[in-house]
Amino acid sequence: MSTSDLTIAEAVPDDPRVLHLVRELDADLAARYPDEPCTGGAHLNPGIRFLLAEAGGEPVGCCAVQPFPAPDTAAELKRMYVAPHGRGRGIAGRLLAAAERTAVSAGHDEMRLETAVHQPEAIALYTRSGYTPIPNYPPYQHKTLSRCYAKHLPLPPAQAQDTDDLAAFVTSQGLSPQGILAPGTRYWLTRDSAGPAAALGLERQGHCVLLRSVAVRPDLRGHGAARRLVERVLAQAAAQGARTVYLFSTDAGPVWERLGFRPVPVSEAAGALSDTPQVRRYRDGGTLADEVAWRRDLPDAGTSPATGHREVAAATPGRSAADGGAPHTAPVTGR
Repeated sequence: MSTSDLTIAEAVPDDPRVLHLVRELDADLAARYPDEPCTGGAHLNPGIRFLLAEAGGEPVGCCAVQPFPAPDTAAELKRMYVAPHGRGRGIAGRLLAAAERTAVSAGHDEMRLETAVHQPEAIALYTRSGYTPIPNYPPYQHKTLSRCYAKHLPLPPAQAQDTDDLAAFVTSQGLSPQGILAPGTRYWLTRDSAGPAAALGLERQGHCVLLRSVAVRPDLRGHGAARRLVERVLAQAAAQGARTVYLFSTDAGPVWERLGFRPVPVSEAAGALSDTPQVRRYRDGGTLADEVAWRRDLPDAGTSPATGHREVAAATPGRSAADGGAPHTAPVTGR
């Protein structure tokens, strides 16, 4: 089997191809851990996202990314599995990388996972991929065979070569692409297996920043992606000395209120950010008076807002493991 035509795409949890792979996974785990039965569907929650790997049109592997309950901002790797005929070809590594991109696209800043001592090939892959051991989190804290790992996931800043994709994505979400990556702006663009997933930008003047172009693909909405992305960017801004954040929004007031913003006079925001590209453009175009301004105060550097805490929340059962890269290693599995 060649993996030159390997594809990894998102799939619904009840996709028959995914269900078949999960049944194989559960059978393998039952053989490895006869005293710890696992059923693949017990952990599903509305925010889970499955990835399916196919080579030559044949399913060869899967995994899933599951959010921890808020206010935790991490995601958990679940249901990692490569079928026996697909092992030793780097499929697990590519699935893992795709899972990390999927987590970042939804604003998660960390990936955690649980595997166990009888899956050395999985442990080898994870440590090789930058995962480090952490204390076992619930419900694994009393399981002597379990081993838990975590990896920080940086938010990728948009580069000059991303300008066209960024502008097209922002436009597709009903926002203006004017000033994208102009001098004085900083943008972030996340991608997953379906392409651009989320974007947002900042402009800065003194201790104030202007949040702009917050856009999340429709299929990712409703599960906290925008909130996590905004909190990540604002935490970075606060760490760099920003104390106040403004934004202009005429039709999404309830969203911003839930994120801690309050309405203020447009003149306040325009005065605090008079030299930023967006304010200059509004002023030059004569549209500033038509805007609605919002403000949120940021904490001092080193103080985390309540919504940004990293807390290990209770996770649902599910081991993760992966292909160690050798053609004849033990079966590649993960709960």
